[in-house]
Amino acid sequence: MAATIRDVAKLAGTSVSAASAVLNGSGRGVIRVGPETRRRIEAAAEQLGYMPNPIAQSLVTRRTGVLGLIFPYSSAFIDRNPFCTQVMAGVFEEVVHAKYNLMLYTAIGDEWNAADENALIDPRVDGLILVIPAPHSPVIARCMRERRPYVALVYEPDAEEVYAVNADEFTGGRLATEHLIRLGHRRIAHLRGDPGVASTAPRERGYIAALEAAGMPPAAALIVPAGFDWKEGYEAMKRLLELPSSQRPTAVFAANDLCAEGALRALRERGLRVPEDMAVVGYDDTWFATMTQPPLTSVHMPLYEMSQRATQMLIAQVEGNDVAVRQPVLPVSLTVRESCGAQSARGGNG
Repeated sequence: MAATIRDVAKLAGTSVSAASAVLNGSGRGVIRVGPETRRRIEAAAEQLGYMPNPIAQSLVTRRTGVLGLIFPYSSAFIDRNPFCTQVMAGVFEEVVHAKYNLMLYTAIGDEWNAADENALIDPRVDGLILVIPAPHSPVIARCMRERRPYVALVYEPDAEEVYAVNADEFTGGRLATEHLIRLGHRRIAHLRGDPGVASTAPRERGYIAALEAAGMPPAAALIVPAGFDWKEGYEAMKRLLELPSSQRPTAVFAANDLCAEGALRALRERGLRVPEDMAVVGYDDTWFATMTQPPLTSVHMPLYEMSQRATQMLIAQVEGNDVAVRQPVLPVSLTVRESCGAQSARGGNG
């Protein structure tokens, strides 16, 4: 039979309340236990093989030791999307380090709306990491009303008190486009991401800003809705290839690396070479960017570090500590590989 707190108290020669204060955390600040008494209690617990009851501990601390990780679509944990795997790796690293457990939300439907609130805000978790929540998220609004710990990852905050971690997406869009301009390209297309995702608009603004700074007004026909999936990138690239040759782009900045892979497939299908006939730049720079043919030049979005930061911010809230910066924005960079033709840039592409 497993040892109880009463067994420990009896062996240590102390009260049950003193033993519980030392081993279960109850009565902190009320019951004072001296160093010698604490030593006897801990020694008795070790001798008896006493294991604290996690349910009892959670009732005392009002914490479960479990954090929730929520993605915006139910297959995110199994479809090997490189964005999702990088996020999970960063969260897992911090959760293990801080000795918390993690609950994965896998059956929430493909859209977050008011009807999902009750399912998402679960009393079994101490706080939530919400990945790419919908604009003006009702889940975040409820967390704020009820003072439930949360952090949003890739989310445009609509108030100063919102907890959100983002990357410098505007700079990312600008870096990708400026690189292609330096290589001599004058007709640069953008495969635009999902408008409901917070990173889409600033990436497009960075693309436009780079073109305008180079005296190249953006052409509406070269900004094509695509989304973040390879199939969407494939279809968007096919639409660009239907343009007259005088209007067709010589370079493409894709919404992300999966979208860029779709563009590469469409180009191969048409017998076009990358980068000789079309330069391609992606976004995210996960492991996937090194696996395409050719390997992708890609804007490095620090997803792993962003996920670590979000988890650290959530744990700080759960443990009652201050979060110095509620809305950190992490820097991005450009990783140059073969798909842009940096080593064999052609002049006179316009």
